[in-house]
Amino acid sequence: MKILTIAIKDLTRSFRSAFAVGMMVIAPLGLIGLIYFAFGGAASGTSDLPAVSVGMVNTDRLPANAPLDVSLGDSIRSMFFDDSVQSWIIASDYADEASARAALDAQEIGVAVIVPDNFTERFLAGEADAQVLILSDPTLTIAPQVVRNMVTAMLDGVAGGGIAIQTIIERQQANGLQPDAAQFSALTDRYAAWYADFQRNLFHHPDQAALVMAAPATEGTSENPVQKMLGLMMAGQMVFFAFFTGANSMMSILREDEEGTLARLFTTPIDRTSILAGKFLAVFILVVVQGLVLIAAAHYAFGISWGEPVAVALALTGQVVAATGLGVLLVSFVKSTKQGGAVLGGGLTGLGMLGGLFTAGMSMPETFTKLADFTPQGWVIKSWKVVMAGQPPSDLILPLAVLAVMGLVMFAIGAARFKRRYA
Repeated sequence: MKILTIAIKDLTRSFRSAFAVGMMVIAPLGLIGLIYFAFGGAASGTSDLPAVSVGMVNTDRLPANAPLDVSLGDSIRSMFFDDSVQSWIIASDYADEASARAALDAQEIGVAVIVPDNFTERFLAGEADAQVLILSDPTLTIAPQVVRNMVTAMLDGVAGGGIAIQTIIERQQANGLQPDAAQFSALTDRYAAWYADFQRNLFHHPDQAALVMAAPATEGTSENPVQKMLGLMMAGQMVFFAFFTGANSMMSILREDEEGTLARLFTTPIDRTSILAGKFLAVFILVVVQGLVLIAAAHYAFGISWGEPVAVALALTGQVVAATGLGVLLVSFVKSTKQGGAVLGGGLTGLGMLGGLFTAGMSMPETFTKLADFTPQGWVIKSWKVVMAGQPPSDLILPLAVLAVMGLVMFAIGAARFKRRYA
């Protein structure tokens, strides 16, 4: 009971300290919050890209004897009015270039697409100056590029159709066959239909594209890569500040020693072993509370998925044991609070870097990852990666065993040093 009383006293002092609370909770959440809002809605699976407003001016006409059913201007226009793009493109018709420019100046539209007279005839004739005019709001960057790519892709398809027809003619002539002009219209229609479907599937159904490149994913899941990276970075920050909390809360012994309150406490009937045990218990509880708060806050604030509750509890246990053990060990070598700032700041930052806490969401060289195996922080973040990847709890056996040994050994050495110091 005396041990618990001392622990509660130390916990109360820690929670009353604005600096302690800031370093335990506000700092790690603030750092991840900056990254979260820097990525905008990408981290939550949504997009902040506004709808693309396109103004269409089409004065093109289909020339006589053209191998097409509709003019190129009509084909370009149909892209922006197609049902498949209505969720992100708002298209409007304008009678002429002047009215489209006026709408653009008034910011009623973001991009204007102007197809000139006789564009189809001149394009099919191969005239170099046959061009579609695309005007855009100078403050926009993505929308004009999207529209330009769509128009270019469609015209490339038309040019490809011409190349396909020419290739067929040449192959027929090489085989001694007389090209039949009556077939060209049907071949052109078939190519146009295929190319239109290909482009639609490529832009709106990537799984039907000719070539699909994707990272391997767990069956039945579709994890947002930005969200995954954010979760690992949050885990790295949580681990770093957990070790800082473990060491900083142990500094209470040095502060009380310098203030004289520790000497008065030793004059009470409570034996010194119980006093030290109470302070060690306070450190343990503080690190547990910090971990639980950060896990819950990150989940509800940033949508981070930590994994199965049992696996999360095991990883948190390993983190608490290691952070408490290292905190007791480091402070046992410190003689004053002035020394403590440099030792804790430099030592924990260096170990955090070697442990990979600041690069948890990145791919690092193998040499760097091997160095992490020599630090308790490296094994803690390794256990969190296992949990957050959804791997079976059996994969936690090795990191938790290593952390248990490291934590208990560090705690035993630190506790023995404190006991000798205050014997």
